[in-house]
Amino acid sequence: MKLKDVTTLVDINQGDFLLIDGFFDEGERIQLHKVQRVKLSVRDGTEIILKKKGNVYFNLGMYLQGTSWAKKVCIVNP
Repeated sequence: MKLKDVTTLVDINQGDFLLIDGFFDEGERIQLHKVQRVKLSVRDGTEIILKKKGNVYFNLGMYLQGTSWAKKVCIVNP
């Protein structure tokens, strides 16, 4: 298994598996998620939707600026 750091706005695609270090409601620091959708919006930028039920997502631009709840995101490659 290889991990690739997310460093640009085009690194993440629908169906990718992400290892995320952040602050989750469940109290866990690190979780594995499959990207359900990459939503591009003029107003909101690029949103990475992890779970539609429960509204779990992060803004990729905010992550790259260091202002997101997601503190470290890596793409998991088999």
